[in-house]
Amino acid sequence: MSEREQSQSARAGSSRRRGTVPTWSWARTPPARLVRSGIQYGALVPLLKFISPFTVIGKRNLAKLDGPAVFVANHQSHFDAPICLAALGGRVRRRLVVAAAADYFYSSAVKGAAASLALGTVPFVRSGGSSRDSLQFLKDLVGKGWSVLIFPSGTRGTGASGFKKGFAYLAVDAQVPVVPLYLHGLDQVMPKGSFIPLPGGVVVGIGPPIPPGDDYNALVGKAEAGVAEVRTVVKGWEGA
Repeated sequence: MSEREQSQSARAGSSRRRGTVPTWSWARTPPARLVRSGIQYGALVPLLKFISPFTVIGKRNLAKLDGPAVFVANHQSHFDAPICLAALGGRVRRRLVVAAAADYFYSSAVKGAAASLALGTVPFVRSGGSSRDSLQFLKDLVGKGWSVLIFPSGTRGTGASGFKKGFAYLAVDAQVPVVPLYLHGLDQVMPKGSFIPLPGGVVVGIGPPIPPGDDYNALVGKAEAGVAEVRTVVKGWEGA
């Protein structure tokens, strides 16, 4: 049995026993999505443009998408997800969920509800048996036409390597493309340990979609290379 077949079999079992990870499904209902759109258009995006003016490079690559995708980005701060949402634009945001660390963003019901409503996050368990349930849930959402934003490095940094394989399971099993993103400057806007953003410029690079193929490890390598290529473009733009 191939790795892909083993993965699909394991996830089928995970789907049957799911229930251990809350899905916060109310946040994806039409009324909640309408409220979220108002929050993002009326408050979030204008606030981000004021605090940390951002430049988007490669946005034309989004025009190549005609369905859901898995967006992967390097992780720099707790401001990463809001900046990505603003950079990707309304067309993508309307059907996008953000895989957010369950142990942080969902440490309380109030915190989880606020993140789900304002940002469209879903809880992602990063370790243990429930991590498999989290991946299956995300794959189910992709199958229903939702895109996913995920930070596969798991830890903060500016690099484009050491990606965990979870995003590749989503993309290969659901046969949707991976879109590499590179974030620059957010480590200065929201340094580790800080709870108040500092003024500063941010650059978001968007690379061309990567076909999923049928090999998880190969896709991880291609995604890392894709993010590295976008990083080079961003660094070149910054130094121009």
